[in-house]
Amino acid sequence: MAVEQVEPLACGRDAADVWEHAEAGTLDEHELSCPHCRSAQADHDRLGGLVTRMAAEQLRPPPSVLEQVIGAVVADLRPHELLVLGPDAWLGRPTAEAALRHVVDSMGGLRARHCRIEQRRHSEDGPAPVWVRMTVTARFGVDLASVTARVRQMVVSAGERTIGIPIAGVDIHVEDLWDDALGAGR
Repeated sequence: MAVEQVEPLACGRDAADVWEHAEAGTLDEHELSCPHCRSAQADHDRLGGLVTRMAAEQLRPPPSVLEQVIGAVVADLRPHELLVLGPDAWLGRPTAEAALRHVVDSMGGLRARHCRIEQRRHSEDGPAPVWVRMTVTARFGVDLASVTARVRQMVVSAGERTIGIPIAGVDIHVEDLWDDALGAGR
């Protein structure tokens, strides 16, 4: 790795040397009288004061960061409900829900917000069918009947082929719209 050369002060002295001498209290006669060296020393003193004040301040992360970390920890500690895939096979419900949300997010015109999968009974013949409840937002101007019918088809297909769970039904609730002309807003 190449070391970048630092330009000396206008008087020819190295600012790092002036800072070291100021820190140690060993400034020579030139450094005490030279305006360039005194400026470097003043910069050192201001920066040192700022660093000292910042080091003394208690760190307070924004509430959103703290909420996200706590939410992730609590989610990992909470036992996950398992979907029965077979006699000796299970899948965490949050994992299956995330997979189905991803299916919707990959389609144009919709974004998944929430997904809930309910498996009410167990079957001896294989996995019991599940019911999917999906909350989405839609791009303004899409044909909602057409796009929600397509979502149902995609969710049923993904549930049966990718996850291995038969889908008994899919409820889709469109709760918001967004307009591409307004950017990332609604």
